[in-house]
Amino acid sequence: MAEGKEQFEEYKGFTIRVLAVPEYSPHPPDILFGYTGYVCRPSDDIRYSPSRVNFSHAIPDLPNAEAAEQTGFVEARSIVDGTHPDLSVDGL
Repeated sequence: MAEGKEQFEEYKGFTIRVLAVPEYSPHPPDILFGYTGYVCRPSDDIRYSPSRVNFSHAIPDLPNAEAAEQTGFVEARSIVDGTHPDLSVDGL
């Protein structure tokens, strides 16, 4: 996983995209990260918000880009699995 490069994963018929976001940039070593991402069907036009479910962790409290990406994928999988408390893929 490369910092500043969005990561993609296919999961149960959905595409998950996660991007680690540093607290600020340019940044020194040991900066904290958050993440942003979305879940969509592979064939959907993601430019239109009804075709995707957006999620984010805007508070930079994760120790590095890899931890932010991993945590983002866990959240996205919970959206697809229907265990996320606030978001779902119903209607996608």
